[in-house]
Order: sequence, then C-alpha cells, then structure tokens
Amino acid sequence: MPEPMEMRGSGWSPVRVVNYILYIAVLVLLVFAVYRVLPPERITIETGPVDGSYYDDALKYKAALEARGIGVDLKPNPDSLNIIDEVEARGRGVRVGFIAQAINADRYPDTRSLGAVELQPLFIFYAARLGRIDTPDGLRGRRIVMPPERSATSEAALELLRQYDVTAGNTSVTFLPIAEAVTALRAGRFDAGFFMLTPRNAFITALAADQSLRLLSLGDTVTISRLDPYLRPVVLPHRIYDVERDIPPQDVNMLAATVNVVVRKDAPASVLYPLLEAMAEAHSHSSLINSAGRFPNLIDISLPADPVAEQFEKSGMPWIYRNLPLWMASLIDSYFVLGLALVLIIELYRSFVYLTELVDFLVVSMWLQVLVRIERRAQTGERLGAIDRRLVDIAESALMRTNRRRRSEELIGRIRNQT
Repeated sequence: MPEPMEMRGSGWSPVRVVNYILYIAVLVLLVFAVYRVLPPERITIETGPVDGSYYDDALKYKAALEARGIGVDLKPNPDSLNIIDEVEARGRGVRVGFIAQAINADRYPDTRSLGAVELQPLFIFYAARLGRIDTPDGLRGRRIVMPPERSATSEAALELLRQYDVTAGNTSVTFLPIAEAVTALRAGRFDAGFFMLTPRNAFITALAADQSLRLLSLGDTVTISRLDPYLRPVVLPHRIYDVERDIPPQDVNMLAATVNVVVRKDAPASVLYPLLEAMAEAHSHSSLINSAGRFPNLIDISLPADPVAEQFEKSGMPWIYRNLPLWMASLIDSYFVLGLALVLIIELYRSFVYLTELVDFLVVSMWLQVLVRIERRAQTGERLGAIDRRLVDIAESALMRTNRRRRSEELIGRIRNQT
C-alpha cells in the first residue's frame, strides 16, 4: 500500500522521534535541576508566645529575610518545648525554630543547630511585702505564677524549685500566658513569678521598675548549674536598668539558658546564609549580661552544627550570596562543582583527541619516511632484503586506514614494482 503523501514528505523517522524524545527528556531534567535548588518562596519560623523573646528575635529575622525576597510566616507556639519536634518533622517545608531546654540529641537526627544566639536568664520576681528572700525555698507555701507548663521557663523553674523542695504538694503554682502572668503578679494576685526572657524584654524591664517587686539573687548558681548543665551562672549588674533609681540595687546572681536556632538538615543554603546574616546582625552586639561578639557561636550548641553555619563562621557570607540574586547564587552553589567537573572532562577529552591526532600524525610521518628511504634504495638498484619487505607490509597495514592512504599506496606500489 502506498505511503500517504504527508507521511512521505514529513521527514519523520524512528531515529528522529527518538532524538526528539531525548531532547525533551534532557530539557525536563535541566528544568528539574534548576527548580530543585531555587529558594523557597516562604518559610516558617516556629516561635514561643507572641510576647516572648523568641518571637521578638523572629521578627528581626523576618525583616531581613523578606528584604532578600523570602517570605516568612511566624508560628507562635505556647508549647515552646515542642518547637524542636515541629522542626524535626518531615514534609512541612523549611522550618526554623528555637530551643532553650535540655534535649537528647539522639532523638533529633535530622535537626541541626545554626548557632547559640543569646542567654535567657531565669528572672525570679517576688513581692517586696514578703521581706527579703535569699533562696527559692523562701517561696515554699507561696502563690507562684509562671508561663504555660510546656515552656522552657516552666521546665527550668520547676526543676529549680524541686532542688529546694518547693513542689506542687506544698506550694501553689499557676500557669498563665506571659502577659497575663505579668499583669497578675504586678496586681498582687501572686507572691512570686518566674520568667525566662532576655533582660531587655519589655515585660522584664517593667517588672524590674515596679517598686512592689524585688529580684531574687541566687547564691547557689554554680551548684545548680552543675546539677542542670544546660543552665549557666550569669550576673545582672547593679543599676543596669536605672543608675539614678538604683535598679537593681545590687548585682543579681541568676541562672540562664542558652538559646539555639535550629533547622532541619535539608534546609537549603539559599535560606540559611541570609538567616545566618540576620542572626549575626541581631545578636553580635553586647547585652546586659554578655559582651559584644559572644553570640552567635557554635560552641554553646545543643545539636550538631549545620555545615552551612560552620562555613559562615569561618568565612562569612560567600560572594555569590552577597552580590547575586538568591536564585542565581543557589544555582551556582549547587552545580558549580558539577559544572567544573564537566568542563574538566571536556577539556581532558579534547586533550586526548589532540594527543591521539598528534601520535597518529607522528606514526604516519614515520612510516612514510621509512617507505621513502626503502624506495630510494630500490631506485639505486639495491636488492631489498626480508626485513625491508616486512617493513613495507607493516607500513601498509599501518597506513591503509589513515588520510595518507593514497600516498602510501603509491610508494608501496613503486617499491614492489621495482623489486
């Protein structure tokens, strides 16, 4: 049956179809390779309560990241002890979180630390009407308020109180959102309150300035820090809040937890580098309890350090991330080594081809010279020996597949005619 006119003139063939399929497959692979390294449009930062220090820090990070084109959703979580579990969970996009509690790193194999960013002291305020209290056991039998039970503050506070035999069995402990707890304490509805926040937090400065409250200075900070290693001794200096009004009226010995910023280990560098830069800008200055340059660091961390954080600590923001759009920097960062290897392979192949051609040229030239010399000897009437005939056979075999075949055939033909 004759082939339809349109099929005969279309130029399609099985080979051509296969070639188009291969081109499309390569194009799809290239698009996928680019897509998989593009920065995510949005990430989520898990914070503690809206009124807490985690949330304040997250606001700073959000501004810096959105300036680089990465949208940020803040997710306040009253159960701040659960933040690390949210970060560890799979299939939820890029999530960043904070931890300040003791953890078992083996439970979080897919979570990494971007660095310790600050110290959060455990502030213990008590009513001035109670007289002077020097140790937490002076709060036994009193009414105590603190943030929600599933929070770093309450975990640290309850453990501290337990060391002094202050328990739910002999003391009233109430858990309230931070803002409500502060308001209730200042209103006199409680005798004491525990808050783990940065010293410059608005709630802390308001409580410190309240003449009806006093800060409890712990005399056993070194001892407690040995019993609870994630807490460390710090000193809130005398008059640090107000020199003229003498607030606080003496140095206050306190315990503080180190705050870590954590991410899943598969978080892309295109997000981590801008985030690390934001962390450095937010935390590298001095605070009321530490000197400038102490934070961020990869020393006081609770989990293995993320490799990007280690690189950032050594050499800062890479040039490509500092000067190029994030998508371009991410593409270069992800495929630079692969591209370099590809270029190297191509150059090695070209060098091999050139070297092969050079060797072929030298071999052909050598055998042609051999044939020319044998021909000259034959022209003089010299009788050619077995070795000469063997060399002619070898030259014929070596030159028949080269571009000098015609020339070699002519030489070999004249030699054999003369012998």
